Amino acid sequence: MPHHQGWGLANLVVYSWFRCRVTDDGSGWKLEKLSGSQRTTGRFFTDSDTRLIYIGSGSIHDAKPAAYGSGPESDQAGYAFRTGEAEWHIEFPAPHYESKLDILEFRR
Repeated sequence: MPHHQGWGLANLVVYSWFRCRVTDDGSGWKLEKLSGSQRTTGRFFTDSDTRLIYIGSGSIHDAKPAAYGSGPESDQAGYAFRTGEAEWHIEFPAPHYESKLDILEFRR
């Protein structure tokens, strides 16, 4: 369940929990945020023993996400960190819209 936090227009905005799916499709881990108006779909790549890199594409509602590399309006990149046994988050520095930093939290 992802949970959004962002800093930008207001000092802090915290959204409620959303549904997501993380799967291994044979090419690695894939994330799909399934609810809320702002969605993301992307993949994780190992950066170190403690950090993954997330590369994805943002979309609005049920619009089909553009391929990564389509431009700053949809491209998303961030670092993923485990914060507990069943918790982790992705930090998106300098996202295109609204914030200076977005944090997407996950709990099982």
